[in-house]
Amino acid sequence: MTAYATKKGGARPGLPLTYLDLFSAVDPLVGQSNASRPVLTVFGVPYDGTTSYRPGTRFGPNAIRQAFLNVEAYSKPLGVDVEKLPIRDAGNLARVIDPKKMADNVSKVTSEFYESRSVFCMLGGEHSLTYGAFRNAPAGTGFVVFDAHFDLRDEWEGSRYSHACYLRRLTEKTDPRAVAHIGGRAATKDEWKLSEKFGLVISPGEAGTSASLKRLAVFCSTFKRIYVSIDIDGLDPAFAPGTGTPEAGGLSSKTILDLLYQLKGRKIAGFDIMEVSPPYDNGTTSVAAARFMNELAALVSIAGS
Repeated sequence: MTAYATKKGGARPGLPLTYLDLFSAVDPLVGQSNASRPVLTVFGVPYDGTTSYRPGTRFGPNAIRQAFLNVEAYSKPLGVDVEKLPIRDAGNLARVIDPKKMADNVSKVTSEFYESRSVFCMLGGEHSLTYGAFRNAPAGTGFVVFDAHFDLRDEWEGSRYSHACYLRRLTEKTDPRAVAHIGGRAATKDEWKLSEKFGLVISPGEAGTSASLKRLAVFCSTFKRIYVSIDIDGLDPAFAPGTGTPEAGGLSSKTILDLLYQLKGRKIAGFDIMEVSPPYDNGTTSVAAARFMNELAALVSIAGS
């Protein structure tokens, strides 16, 4: 975009107006809105327009931020003090009703990050938003997702852009072999069949083993960059009750962390943390999301963009 503009908390004088400036309602919590050369830019998307069971993920972004401010920032496994990293918080994108339009807005924002080789963290919000966040990722980017569901339905409740369909839409635009799916345990028969096309599928029962850690490391080694998407319902409800579509038999927090650490040294194009629904939580789910956010920020700082 070539227009120049300013607004309270938004674009700075003399700088081009970006889509992020245009769509955001800036209320930074975890970093400065104008951090110099940030290692990571955070933005939230408080949208749950297609939630199919328990609504409330629109409150997820700020709940994760509040938890992030209250977890210990030093990552002992990675040797990084995240509190000292330059992190920009661009606030939350304004909501629109239509899920496709919402995903399109996210796509415009993230495309600017990809073009500038800047790393972003998107806080959701429902998982339909990841369709917008990943679809314009640079060639050679692998997609690693933690999720209880495969989200491969062609449509759900009359929408092809539901949170139950986002990965179906993505795999229509990118090679399914670029997808590593971890934690899946709730899907239709057709979805299970479609998941066989993925480059890697790790069930909850396999996820804690040394073999699964090696399999993920090998998968990631075949890509220039990795995009990480964490649907918080990938965790067992015992670890994350605050989500819209909980499913028993899931991953533990430690298992996800162990798997994330396999990304050490890999370049990360961006990441998101989705489906946190605070109305069904006592704070546990937001804390888990904040820990994942902290460790991913540390991983980004090690590898760069």
